[in-house]
Amino acid sequence: MPRPLAAFDLKAYQVLCKIDAQLRIAGNNLNQMAKACNSAVALGEPVVVNLGLLESVQQLIRENGNAIKTIVANLAQSTVP
Repeated sequence: MPRPLAAFDLKAYQVLCKIDAQLRIAGNNLNQMAKACNSAVALGEPVVVNLGLLESVQQLIRENGNAIKTIVANLAQSTVP
């Protein structure tokens, strides 16, 4: 029988679900940028990158990486059997 979730485990799960959604959006944005770059190269056109979008995606990845590390550290210290 699975153990009941501690309050922290439930909160961690909710945060991880939010992070998952944000990283999926970031992944979609990166795929769109890569497709646009590949199309430009194939057509012999200059590659134009939306630096603002790229920087926001990088920031989102950094923030979520830090949040994941914090959650993992807290789960490791959890005393719930």
